[in-house]
Amino acid sequence: MFVALRDLRHAWGRFVLMGSVIALVAVLTVLLTGLSTGLVNSGISGLRAMPLTDLAFQPKTNSTFSQSTLDATTIHSLGRQPGIRAEPLGLTFFNAKDAAGTALPMALVGIEPGGFMAKGLAGGSALGRTRTGVIVSRGVAADGVRVGDRVTLDRSSVALHVVGVAPTATYGHVALVYAPIALWRQATYGQVTGGVLPPSAQGLASAAALQVRPALDVSSVGRRLGVDVVTKQQAYAGSPGYVAETATMSLIVDFLYVIAALIVGAFFTVWTIQRKPDIGLLKALGASNGAVVRDALGQVALVMLGATAAGALVGSGIGSLIPGGTVPFALQAGAIITAAVILAVAGLVGSLVAVRRIAGVDPIIALGAAS
Repeated sequence: MFVALRDLRHAWGRFVLMGSVIALVAVLTVLLTGLSTGLVNSGISGLRAMPLTDLAFQPKTNSTFSQSTLDATTIHSLGRQPGIRAEPLGLTFFNAKDAAGTALPMALVGIEPGGFMAKGLAGGSALGRTRTGVIVSRGVAADGVRVGDRVTLDRSSVALHVVGVAPTATYGHVALVYAPIALWRQATYGQVTGGVLPPSAQGLASAAALQVRPALDVSSVGRRLGVDVVTKQQAYAGSPGYVAETATMSLIVDFLYVIAALIVGAFFTVWTIQRKPDIGLLKALGASNGAVVRDALGQVALVMLGATAAGALVGSGIGSLIPGGTVPFALQAGAIITAAVILAVAGLVGSLVAVRRIAGVDPIIALGAAS
């Protein structure tokens, strides 16, 4: 590392310029990682927080609540299977208005009062005490809705009375509102009948929330009962825009890693060409290929680690200033560290082009060219 450190001191301006470019890439990577995490949270945080392990949907509905409908008989059949607890779960997107006429987009979630879904919800014991009582998540409360307020659903005569506030939870970038399953059915299936629930809608739900014993083959049970059973994680794909958003952000971040590798590879290739006489001299004095290569890789590692760490810190500082309420942005230490490590590794991989040139330098030719 003697030669590597000497080069860093002697040509510090070039390495600072190179490190600044890598640091800027690291800043952008951290910000995009935070945006990706925020989009994921905004898309499925409500579903992720639900106390269930699996979900049962109507076949061929791609885990989409708006396309799936299950009847009470199917849900009860699931619940009677050994090792499975099943409850009806409804989810419908609504536009609503508070008493002041303010528009409130919401995802109305119907759960069974007193069931395991309600017990796993903060303040869920309040559900069912009144027929129209609901619990709003903090996203709705942030719009000015308070306990005791009345919210009216558009396209329906159903009125909701707020009896509690739950932690922030969203699905499809819309804040959740938890309601008794009977109220959800009235709001969802009673729209065309003036808010009155038709007999044909009795017992219906969008899906079945399941708590499954570990190692149980619940998929085979679902096939036998004529439903699609997916894990909670697999059901994330049913959130509107989830797959497209995550794929787009992943593609952008992956391109940043490729760009970092190309930048580092190009810089150190030019640097190696400029140092060819020095490398030839080292080899003529007895330095092995391995020693010269290790010295070069150590130089790359110092530049990459220093620049990436600086960029990650700056990106985290900028990200902490972004208001999470207005922009779907969330910083997670694990995601930032992972992105920084991958970025540094990508730079090291890109430098392998230069390392190959170092290993191929002939000391006699290099010294002859220098003279």
